[in-house]
Amino acid sequence: MKFYASASRLALGQSRWIAASGALGALSVGLVGIGMATLVAPYDGVASASLTADRAPRVVAVDLHREEMDGPRAIIALQPTDDFHTASLADAGMFTAEMTDDLAAVEIPPAEPREVEVKVALASGETLTEVLAKAGADRIDAYHAVAAISAHYSPRKLRAGQEISLSFMELPEDAAALDGEAPAKYLTAITLQPDIERAIEVTRDADGSFSGRETMREFTEGFARAAGTIDNSLFLDGERAGLPPQIIVEMIRMYSYSVDFQREIQPGDKFEVYFSRKFDENNTPVKAGDVHFASLSVGGKTHKLWRFDPGDGVWDYFDENGQSMKKFLMKTPIDGARLSSGFGMRKHPILGYSRLHGGVDFAAPTGTPIYAAGDGTVTRANRFGGYGNYISIRHANGYETAYAHLNGFARGVRAGTRVRQGQVIGYVGSTGASTGPHLHYEVHLNGKKANPLALKVPTGRKLEGAQLAAFKAQRETLATQMAEAPTTTRMARAGADSDTAN
Repeated sequence: MKFYASASRLALGQSRWIAASGALGALSVGLVGIGMATLVAPYDGVASASLTADRAPRVVAVDLHREEMDGPRAIIALQPTDDFHTASLADAGMFTAEMTDDLAAVEIPPAEPREVEVKVALASGETLTEVLAKAGADRIDAYHAVAAISAHYSPRKLRAGQEISLSFMELPEDAAALDGEAPAKYLTAITLQPDIERAIEVTRDADGSFSGRETMREFTEGFARAAGTIDNSLFLDGERAGLPPQIIVEMIRMYSYSVDFQREIQPGDKFEVYFSRKFDENNTPVKAGDVHFASLSVGGKTHKLWRFDPGDGVWDYFDENGQSMKKFLMKTPIDGARLSSGFGMRKHPILGYSRLHGGVDFAAPTGTPIYAAGDGTVTRANRFGGYGNYISIRHANGYETAYAHLNGFARGVRAGTRVRQGQVIGYVGSTGASTGPHLHYEVHLNGKKANPLALKVPTGRKLEGAQLAAFKAQRETLATQMAEAPTTTRMARAGADSDTAN
C-alpha cells in the first residue's frame, strides 16, 4: 500500500492525489447511501435511523404501526448476516442522544381493531358451542353466548347445515404478526334463523356479557288450490302442479291408512288439494300452511278428506260421512318407499333356503324417517340378532308392531317410551342380516305374525249429532272459498322453474 501511495504521489502530485481521494470518498458515501435507501424502502410506515458505530448495524427502522410501553421500537440487524431484531429506545448505548430525541418524537398511531363477519354451518353431530370455538371464539364467551340463545331457542333443535352468522373484533394481521401470534378474535354477535318465521340475535353488552332477542317476521295468509293427473308419482306430478313438498308429504300421510302408494297408484289417477300459504311483504309465498281439503282418485274410486276440529282441540281429517281417516294402525309407516318384498314364503336372500317372511320390506334410502304405526309403548329398542337395530311397540287389543334393520333410533326412543301414531321412531338402515337399506315391518296379533297389507284394523272416531252438523256446515263454506281461490301451477323448463297463478 505504501508503495502504491508513493507512486501515486509521484505520478499525480500531492494536490491531485488529495483531490482524487476526496472524489473516491464521496463516491463511496453515495453508494452506501443508495444501499441503505434500497434496504429501508420496503418498510412502509417506518422511520430510518442510525445506531452508535460500535454496534455496526446493517439497517435500522422504527415501527410506526404500534406503540409499546417503552416507546417506539427499532428493527435492526447488528451484523450483515444477522436476521432482523427489535430494539427499544430504552436499551442503553443503542442510539445516540440526538436519535433518541428524534425517535421519541415520532407519533405512532395505535393499532385499530376491525370488525370481521363470518358464516359457519353446523355439521352433523356438532354442538353450537363447538362451532363457535372452531370459528375462533373464546370457549367461555361461546358458553355464555349459547346460554343467551337458549333463553329464546333450544340449540339442540338446530339441524345439520344450519347457517350461523358470527361477528368478531379482530386486531389487524400486521399488528399481531410482529409478536408472531395469530390475530386475536373477540366475539361480539351471533345471528341465526332457525326457521322462516323467526331470527335469534345475540350481542355483547358494554359490560362484556351477552344478551339475546327473538325477532318474529309477520306474514299474511292466503289460500291456493292445485289439481292434476298422476303420470309418474304423486310427488313428481304434485310438484309439477305447484304443490310445495310439505303439502305433498301431508297428502301421503293423510291417505297412508287407506291407500298403498307403492301398488295401488296408477297412471291416470287424479288429485286435488286446497291449502293455506303464508306470504311475505312482497306477496311472495314463503311457507306452506295446512291442508284443508284433499281428493285422491285411485282406480276409479275417489277419496275426499276435510280438515275439521270437533271442538275438543284435537283436529283430524274426516270423509264426507264424518268418519276419521285414521285407523288403528298405519298401512305403511314410511313415506315414499318401494315395496321390495311381501309377506309369505320366500327364498332368503342371505341364508339361501325358503322360509316364512313374516313381514313386508320397504326399500328406501338410508336415513329415511320411520313412523310409529299406532299409539303404544316401546317394548324394545336395541340390537336384536339378525334384525339389527330393532324396535317393537305394544298397542291395544293384542297388536304389536316391529321395525328392523334401522340405521338408528330417534331421540328419546327406548323401552318404556310412549309414542303416538305418526311419530318418528327411527331411520332406515341396513344393520343385521340385510343386503341393502330397507325397513322390515311386522305386525303381530296375539303373538302371531300377520300380513300388514291385508290386515283389517279398527277405524278412528266418527262424528255425530252437533259435531256432524258443524262439519257439514264447514264443508259448504269451504266449497265457496275453493271456487274463489287461485289455482297454482308450475311450468317446468330446462334449468329453471317458474310459478304462475291463474
